[in-house]
Amino acid sequence: MEKQINKLKYRTEEQQEMLHFVIVLLIIVGIVLVVYFASKVFVMDKSLFQVAYQDGKINSERAIVGTIFNRPNKEYYVLLYPESISKAVYYSSLSTNYTSKQENALPLYHVDLDNELNKKYYVGSDGESNPKAKNVSELKFKTLTLIKIKNGKIDKYLEKEEDIQKELAVTKKKNS
Repeated sequence: MEKQINKLKYRTEEQQEMLHFVIVLLIIVGIVLVVYFASKVFVMDKSLFQVAYQDGKINSERAIVGTIFNRPNKEYYVLLYPESISKAVYYSSLSTNYTSKQENALPLYHVDLDNELNKKYYVGSDGESNPKAKNVSELKFKTLTLIKIKNGKIDKYLEKEEDIQKELAVTKKKNS
């Protein structure tokens, strides 16, 4: 029986190399696991692991130029202007006054000409617009434009601020 025990104590060089390899491998795996769990507990912000969900909202008053002709209503207005200009707040208030104070107001959609999807249709205040466009690819808009769409076609095309005020039945108060 002692001979069998002695045989187990003596290993070949290959067995010892294999044993060293397994021990080194286990030490490396252990160090990696310790570092991983330590970084998770001590270093990382716990808020990273908390996922916050937000309900998606679709703004039905906003549109892009590509959808101007296919809105769900038969008759509606589309007000187009870049939201980066100084009068953008005023133009927004025009549309708000129209939709909130007008009794039988047609739906009014906003198009931001600064939006990447709309920039190719914006020619600026000096460019040439196209009020007779029949499809989306022919559309060109100046800085401020109000379009009345009826049955998927342009019914009115206004670019002057005064004309737009009249169309939306909003009169500007004169300073006394």
